[in-house]
Amino acid sequence: MRFFPGFCLLACIGCQSQSPESNVVAAYSQLEKAVQRGDADHTFVGLWSREKTPEAEKMRTLLHPSPNVHYTVSKVFVQGNEAVLLGQYAPGWFISLRYINEDGQWKIKDLASGDKPFPAESVFAMLPPPAGAFERAGEPWQKIPQALDNAGADRQGWQLRTTYDESFLYIRIESSAPMPPPGTPADKPPMGWPVMKIDVPALGSFVLHATANIGDRATFDHNGQANSHLHYVSYWLMLEHSDRMLFQSFAGLDPDPLIRAGGHSLEVRIPLKTMGIAHPAHAKFVIGDAQWPKSAIFTVGAQQYR
Repeated sequence: MRFFPGFCLLACIGCQSQSPESNVVAAYSQLEKAVQRGDADHTFVGLWSREKTPEAEKMRTLLHPSPNVHYTVSKVFVQGNEAVLLGQYAPGWFISLRYINEDGQWKIKDLASGDKPFPAESVFAMLPPPAGAFERAGEPWQKIPQALDNAGADRQGWQLRTTYDESFLYIRIESSAPMPPPGTPADKPPMGWPVMKIDVPALGSFVLHATANIGDRATFDHNGQANSHLHYVSYWLMLEHSDRMLFQSFAGLDPDPLIRAGGHSLEVRIPLKTMGIAHPAHAKFVIGDAQWPKSAIFTVGAQQYR
């Protein structure tokens, strides 16, 4: 991935009359100009949020004049004082930015680029919807039916529950083994549950990966040499549809709103809009292991939480 700095000049007369989306695009255009000019000294730090200012300072040396770079926009999504913008800045190179509104100006909160387009649906995972009815009720998982009978759960070493509301499809894996919170020092990840399929009438099947891995962060001495390594539990969530990735999320040293783990459970939430579901009142979800509809382990229908 590549990272670029820049500066946001959005304190213009009449900006209030523009749409939030237009203002986000205006901030994005300032990034393009800064990269084209290589204007690190005057415009580098101001483009970034207060939280990311120290990181922006460290990246000054990465900015060099690139007059042939041109930024385009494919998707803008604004929710409250946060926004996500997807675009492209060079042939074969795509960009994803998260913005936050600070004092009336849109500032970069996060930026990433890669050689594949970011799916339009991914904006709803980068900027998840407000809490749904299930979360507002305190997530009463004890009221949600189990997917496996007791004998099956004992045999597998885990149990599964699922429900949905107006915002998310929720899936909870309850393991007999500990499920450490993200970032917990460890040398071996929890494991044992399968890749899952989610069948939605009229939309087809989605493939859900919810796995645990071991991350590695090095620490460095005053000479810049790695002197130790921290191994920690990291959780990964990815949703695919028709062999195309819709989004992926990670929770390790940094939290992620779509992934929760601790005690003996792992909970993941899938924003319904990432699946193309805007009105879930009549939605139906059937979840099973990767062999579904000939599931070898379980098949369960998710009931809407009311």
